[in-house]
Amino acid sequence: MAGYSLGWALERFGLPKIIGYILAGVLFSPNTLNLISPEMPETIEPLMDVCLSFIAFEVGGALKWSVVKKHRREIINITLLASIFPFILIASAVFIWGWMGSAAMPFDLPDIWLLACLLGALASPTAPAATLAVIHQYKARGNVSDTIMGVAALDDVLGIVLFSITLGAVTIFTGDSIFTFVSGVLETLFEIFMAMLIGVIMAVIMDATAGYFKITREGQWMVLILALLLVCTGVANVLKTDHILTVMIMGVVVVNKSQHHRTIFRILTRYTEDLIFLVFFVFSGLLLDVSTIPKASGLIFVFVLLRTIGKVSGAYLGGKLAHAPVMVQRYTAGGLLPQAGIVIGLILNIYQLPQYQSITELLLATIMGATIIHEIIGPAAAKYSLMKSGEIRNVQL
Repeated sequence: MAGYSLGWALERFGLPKIIGYILAGVLFSPNTLNLISPEMPETIEPLMDVCLSFIAFEVGGALKWSVVKKHRREIINITLLASIFPFILIASAVFIWGWMGSAAMPFDLPDIWLLACLLGALASPTAPAATLAVIHQYKARGNVSDTIMGVAALDDVLGIVLFSITLGAVTIFTGDSIFTFVSGVLETLFEIFMAMLIGVIMAVIMDATAGYFKITREGQWMVLILALLLVCTGVANVLKTDHILTVMIMGVVVVNKSQHHRTIFRILTRYTEDLIFLVFFVFSGLLLDVSTIPKASGLIFVFVLLRTIGKVSGAYLGGKLAHAPVMVQRYTAGGLLPQAGIVIGLILNIYQLPQYQSITELLLATIMGATIIHEIIGPAAAKYSLMKSGEIRNVQL
């Protein structure tokens, strides 16, 4: 109720309502006003996975091949440059700062190098949920919206690969074997392959089940959609595959191959979207720890500033090289700023490993602090960009 009320209030001031949802979660967080028990955030994680599955499925559903094909050059070029530019800027700046003897990084040179490269790699992924919520709230349509959704889906995959390659390359540089690097990259590629395989299989099962049971009523469709999204998420988690990517692939296959795709996504938009966005972003706020900001304020500032510069310049140059429309060149980057779950998940994968323990506390604090800022400014930036591009009308800035 607090999240809905705050979202409603901010919407009256012309701001995306999901900012209100996030702020309500932050206020109730045990890390802020301590209005709920410290165990609550951990308890709600399975529900967060379910909400994220719905959102990832809708993101995949936005990638209809006829639309992607029309924008494929822009999407590929912008994805690559808007990932590489932040990586180079952040890795270089953090390494130089640490090498010059920053008190924020009291590590030896190999650890500074590792921290710098990992922060650079973690700048790549975008959290498409916030931008999707803004696009749907204001019913934005056009070249910029299509390009943003395509890039947001692809740069998650690129971010996972970049993080794995960076981790392996730096460990070789600091004395580990090349076998560790190769096995790490192969493991990542296998996880992506498994995500694609599971997603395709679940999409085929959805279509086959709908045909076998001759599903026509909306209530029946809701049962089928919820059941298969839960199964897809559960299978991905059991097989230790990224469930966001898995469900996204499922959505891509459904929207491009299923004869029922219009019905499926119409029902999701009509009956679940507002509730899912509300629950997901309020709970996201609960998980954010504002106490991490003072611990790593300098690195957070550098990360947010250089990531923004890298995304904007990379998206602009990528659009320019693809001869994209001027609006795509100028305003795509505004929808690529939100960042959340996947980057935190990547850090947690290495959090308990002894070879990284010297830097993981600072790494996690930096990303958590940056996530808070990105999740609040990201929706506002997305709305501004979509309005300036002319894809949101009759709404004030």
